[in-house]
Amino acid sequence: MGQTRRNERETFFPVELVSQGTVADPSGKAGRIANEIERRMMVGEYKFGETLSATQLAQQFGTSRQPVSAALAHLRSSGFVEVLPQVGYRVVSPSATEISDFFVALAKLEAAAAAFAARRYEGDEADQLVTIAERGDPNSLETTAQRQGYVANLNDYQRMLWTMARSPALDGRVSGMRRLASFYLWQGMTTLVPPSAHLLIMERAEIARAIKARDVTRAEILMEKHVAHKPHLNGFLLNNAT
Repeated sequence: MGQTRRNERETFFPVELVSQGTVADPSGKAGRIANEIERRMMVGEYKFGETLSATQLAQQFGTSRQPVSAALAHLRSSGFVEVLPQVGYRVVSPSATEISDFFVALAKLEAAAAAFAARRYEGDEADQLVTIAERGDPNSLETTAQRQGYVANLNDYQRMLWTMARSPALDGRVSGMRRLASFYLWQGMTTLVPPSAHLLIMERAEIARAIKARDVTRAEILMEKHVAHKPHLNGFLLNNAT
């Protein structure tokens, strides 16, 4: 089991699994390391409060500490890790209130995007969004590969919706928040069983159909509710109430 976990961590996965929008990432080796560490966070391999050793990460990636330190510094600026004196880097551990506030704020922004998409989509874009929304219903979320598949489908949905919204400047700002949202949600994903994931997929499909009908108000309301209740649905806020 331990060997399997190490092998998964030593494998680089495609950047597009975690990288959306226009967030400025470090270049070269540091950028690849930052994307891989972020991918691990996205699928729940690193937990809130877990210490990250730059020395151990350098050994894993077969490199010096310098690109690892640059990668961790970027992840700190993006909100994924924090620096502790005499200790080093540690994965952030936000309170339940902070998580709740974060998703309430993100829900407002994503709702605006849904409204923009309903007004501005062109051609068969709405049909494509519906198709994306209805695919990839998971039978299980226990393995890293299954989680990656679920995240990839969600990324495709968000990418299509924001293309339809035609607000690239806002997308560039919100993309970092979406990445943090995925990271936060995976901390409680052990309680997100397939029926709950199925509910989220059905909600996204309903939003897509409202957008296709150009029902701006309904698309906006559905999206805000969908995003705001995610941490409640996966049990994170219930299990970590303050």
